[in-house]
Amino acid sequence: MLWLLLGTLAVVMAAAGLLSYRAGLQEAGEMFDARLVQSTRVLVSLVDEPLSELNAFPGEPIVLRGWHGEAHGVGEALAFNDGHAYENKLAFQVWDAQGRLLLRSDSAPARPLATLEAGYEDVVVDGAHWRAFTLQSPNGRWFQSAELTDIREELAGDIAGGTLLPLLLSLPLIALAVWWSVALATRSLRRISHEIGQRDPERLSPLDPAEVPQEARGLVDAINGLLQRLDVALVRERNFVADAAHELRTPISALKIHADNAQHARDDREREASQQLLAASVQRVERLVAQLLSLSRAESTARAPASARLDLSALAGVEIDAARPLLDAKRQVLHADLQPVQVSGDEIALGLLVRNLVENASRYAPVGASIEVLTGQGDGRAFLVVDDSGPGIPDEDHARVFDRFYRRLGSPHEGSGLGLAIVKEVVTAHAGTIRLAPSSRWGGLSVRVELPCLA
Repeated sequence: MLWLLLGTLAVVMAAAGLLSYRAGLQEAGEMFDARLVQSTRVLVSLVDEPLSELNAFPGEPIVLRGWHGEAHGVGEALAFNDGHAYENKLAFQVWDAQGRLLLRSDSAPARPLATLEAGYEDVVVDGAHWRAFTLQSPNGRWFQSAELTDIREELAGDIAGGTLLPLLLSLPLIALAVWWSVALATRSLRRISHEIGQRDPERLSPLDPAEVPQEARGLVDAINGLLQRLDVALVRERNFVADAAHELRTPISALKIHADNAQHARDDREREASQQLLAASVQRVERLVAQLLSLSRAESTARAPASARLDLSALAGVEIDAARPLLDAKRQVLHADLQPVQVSGDEIALGLLVRNLVENASRYAPVGASIEVLTGQGDGRAFLVVDDSGPGIPDEDHARVFDRFYRRLGSPHEGSGLGLAIVKEVVTAHAGTIRLAPSSRWGGLSVRVELPCLA
């Protein structure tokens, strides 16, 4: 910031110097142009009539001598008792109507300074640039005055230097003031940076926004919001790991027992029985791990949901086809009425939602049960309804069944208690709602999910 400010000041000063030079050059030009006119008119008034007496005696032109000396500096250093240093930069000529030179200064050449036409003209004489003004008197004579243009450039440079020099001299003081101001304004940011750098990773409490500049208040608020979200995410991950470790402990212990029993079986009958129990335990662990991975996926979707345009009915049809082997194994009948409806969301997460609802209905419903899946639109919302003819869920457990690893006491069905927890995470991530109720048609459980609908 300091170098940027100082660089900007330097550029501004350079631009100011250039503008001052251009403005000085313009002002000097206007002043010297006016002086040329004035000098020419004075010359006309002084010598026009006396020159009439010389017409009868034409000869060599009259040459007026000026001061020719070397002088440097400004102001009084250019002025002398017998003249001025700028005299040798001024020139004038007088020509008659026939184009004969009658009078000139010794700084003017013997040929015309400019075209014998009234007005201004920029000319080059002997490699030097002159600004000339020509005026014709009532007697028909041409009076020309000219000056070297370096006078104007020198004056413009003096004006620009006088403007820019104080700014350049004050630049160190400005740099010091800017450095002090930047250091004062950013001390609270340095304090917060130090606080963040020294903070323990486990400490995610909000930063203290006291004495933070208004310009940085939004940054501190955003960091505090991030810390709060990280705290929530870490708590969720800790709980997830703790719950997973707790839930995996029992089936893994059963696996070890069944494997040990199979290894030390006394006969083939005992070995076969142990192997069957081992296979069942492996299947339970496999389902639990799959459910844990699905829950992790659902939580990731909740933190950063995608926003693809999806047809909920087509998605439900794909998941129903995938669940056919499970339905056929229990000879269950699934009725589907899938009306096209467009939603915005994550395809994999919404697929997990439909899959878990259909699999839950199939697992908890008896052999030969009926299951119905509906999709459609109503009141500007897309809905997915899964009804079954199973035992249902008592009203007092409707809120608890969405907790992780929760299973009703005395339930004869195997499960991990994660299916509805996954559904709840996906519904929340997609700004939807979920409601449990008794199925009016099949007598079991009715699960209704509503999501924002796209036109």
